[in-house]
Amino acid sequence: MSEARPAEWADVIFERYLTRLMKRSFNAVNLFGEEPAVSPDRPLVLIGNHNTWWDGFFPYILNKKLFKRKFFIMMLEEQLARFPFFRRLGAYGIRQGHPHSVIETLTYSARLLGDAATLLCMFPQGELVPFHARPLGFKKGLERILRIHGGPVTLLQLAMRCEFLGTRLPEVFFLFGPPLEVSAETAPSLQQMERTQEELMQRVESMIACGARGRMLLGEARAGTA
Repeated sequence: MSEARPAEWADVIFERYLTRLMKRSFNAVNLFGEEPAVSPDRPLVLIGNHNTWWDGFFPYILNKKLFKRKFFIMMLEEQLARFPFFRRLGAYGIRQGHPHSVIETLTYSARLLGDAATLLCMFPQGELVPFHARPLGFKKGLERILRIHGGPVTLLQLAMRCEFLGTRLPEVFFLFGPPLEVSAETAPSLQQMERTQEELMQRVESMIACGARGRMLLGEARAGTA
């Protein structure tokens, strides 16, 4: 597997580049609800739906805006081989269909959680899936990571939705679930996490349909947001 090789210089360069790119690509980037209150004494595991090419970049920006932690993200080995620079931003690879490599990656993920300052981002669907596809098809990797890690973590689920709303560029909407302090023994089951994710995704859609726009994280200032 390809391990992450975070570098501060790469992080500084990429944050500026990505911020400009997102401002050119989206009319606004919005957060519904309050910023999650997470303990600084536990590593943070962030899981979300995976529906667009942008999904790996969204948690990176959220970490910069909200959490300010050491960022790591699991991505497919073949994609990481095409974009090795991402290793300098905290990306590391998993080779699906190769059991030995998968175990190596899950063990490495658990090792990252040994640092309480870590934010580990995962997409349990394991591949791009249309937003409305059901079931979500969460894989078992997270359960195994928590079992190998053995200690407590904060588990935070995130719904992400891109929507065109009468402008040339789409808007992005985020909604977090409640942060959960869990261990391997107390973590929700895979089925429970899927159900929570589906509920969050439905809430995001409903809030957009009702005209809510949330708090703008990136974009031009506007009036009358909710």
